[in-house]
Amino acid sequence: MPAMPVSTTSRRRPAAAPADRKQPGPASARRNQAAPAKRPGPAPAQPRPTGAADTRALIFAAAAEEFSSRGFDGASVDAIARDAHVNKAMLYYHFRNKLGLYREVVRDMLRAVGATVSEIAQGAATPPQKIEQFVQALAKQKDSRPWFPPLMLREMADGAPHLDAETLGLMRTVFLEFASILDAGAATGQFRCVHPVLAYISIMGPLMMNAVRERAAARPGRQELPMFAAVDRAQLLAHMQHTALRMLAPDGVAAKKDRSR
Repeated sequence: MPAMPVSTTSRRRPAAAPADRKQPGPASARRNQAAPAKRPGPAPAQPRPTGAADTRALIFAAAAEEFSSRGFDGASVDAIARDAHVNKAMLYYHFRNKLGLYREVVRDMLRAVGATVSEIAQGAATPPQKIEQFVQALAKQKDSRPWFPPLMLREMADGAPHLDAETLGLMRTVFLEFASILDAGAATGQFRCVHPVLAYISIMGPLMMNAVRERAAARPGRQELPMFAAVDRAQLLAHMQHTALRMLAPDGVAAKKDRSR
């Protein structure tokens, strides 16, 4: 018996989609695909245009303390990054390497002192007044950067192996401006002729040594030791200014002052 032909009208067709609901096209389907899962853990740090100065300052402060406490060789970049609350990628974004960071810490102090001493040397004050201002400026910069004296004394004791030509040039500027004050005082008869290196270390040395003395005195259990006794800031400044001027005073003037006391 021949098979009955199937009517095309009897085939079931899929129900049409509602008029207000469109079938997703290829582009829409791609957009609706689930996004790939993100890799667990923190995303790699990227340099941020906002807050960069604050981040750099945090790194600088952590590095200054680390280098001051441990020296260049003993300092750890990991410790600096940890104390600054940044990762090493961010640290190296702001500073090229460990040596570059170290030199910037040293240069920061030398730039500040150099600018101040240049202003003093070129000012209208008398040479004795300029020496008093020089001592005051050194004491102020030391107080604002307490990490500098131990760092610099350690560096110089090692032969200054980490200071490049730029950093040494900043040191040269400070010294030459100071020497120009001595020259002006000697030319007017207000100072005796003193080798500028001897005058420089006679002022700089005690201030640096007192700074490291205070650092040693800050450790627990040392407050009762007489050589670690606290010294009033105003008293220290007045003493250093008086000592510097006595050192530079012409011999006859110094002897006359001694007899008058």
